[in-house]
Amino acid sequence: MLEHPPIDVPAMSEFEAESRLRADRFNVTALMAKADHRFLLNDHRGANSFYTALARLNQSGPESDRAKAMVAWLGGRFKQHLLVTLDRAGFTEACRHPRFQKSLEMMLGMRERPVEYRQFPPSPLLYFYPDLPYVQFADPTVFAWRRKIEKAFTAMREEAVALLGDAADFRPYIKEQSARPQGDVHGLINNPDWSTFHLFENGAPVAEHVHKCPAIFEAVTKGAPLCMIGPRAPSIMLSLLKPGAKIPPHTGMVNCRYICHLPLVIPSDCGFRVGEQTRKWTEGELLLFDDSVEHEAWNDSEKNRLVLIFDVWRPELGDDEQAMVRTLFEAVDSYQ
Repeated sequence: MLEHPPIDVPAMSEFEAESRLRADRFNVTALMAKADHRFLLNDHRGANSFYTALARLNQSGPESDRAKAMVAWLGGRFKQHLLVTLDRAGFTEACRHPRFQKSLEMMLGMRERPVEYRQFPPSPLLYFYPDLPYVQFADPTVFAWRRKIEKAFTAMREEAVALLGDAADFRPYIKEQSARPQGDVHGLINNPDWSTFHLFENGAPVAEHVHKCPAIFEAVTKGAPLCMIGPRAPSIMLSLLKPGAKIPPHTGMVNCRYICHLPLVIPSDCGFRVGEQTRKWTEGELLLFDDSVEHEAWNDSEKNRLVLIFDVWRPELGDDEQAMVRTLFEAVDSYQ
């Protein structure tokens, strides 16, 4: 591969760049300095995110031109890494499932996503898996495994209620971070109104939390076909929405899974919308939905709402496709 465009050590420190970006996330000089620092530290994924943020400002000048050149160079490097990793794992182009091949081409910018004319199309932020039936809420009765989950409801609810007595272990779902460009995320950064208690995160159980919720952990890990994608999935967590809080409309990262909600503590005046369909949570009754479709939630009551959340593979993906998706994201996560 050709050598990357020349980069000098930035005059601005990374600390100063981060400080300026907190004040103005569109600061061109700070974006370039942050990107260059990440690149010189061999954090190519982080560097690309900041070069891309700068290139998307569509400004004229040497900074924009250099950012676009770096995005192009890094994109070629990333593509090569993914294809080599898939080939080495035995998933050469000739062996790839047609849907997976399309998803890969869309991820690499070699193919456009299909045009959607629905009001609420599937719009995953990271990875689109094509040719799947359009679903907002899935029919839970077609999933036989759900009975194992719902059967453990009483024990799981008892553990959840005990946690609500001291919610100190819950953390804001959206956390401030400096490794990637970050907007205000609807005012939810570090906001405890929407908080979570993870039992499984970043590819591993959270031992301290599993100890407090053994019934929940066992029921989910032994009862559900969890979507296993390295450190990215699954998440098994309790989601706390405080009185009067709202989760604004948003979409998730991928569409090859369903998000599952098992309502544990549901006061009145709570609601949940996916696409054009609005549902009320019922304690002990599982909901499954495609979170790549725009969704939102609200708690208009004066009490806490608590829902168990975990993710499972969409049933249309066979074992071979699951393995290909898993390998693809192993390649993504190993890229430096």
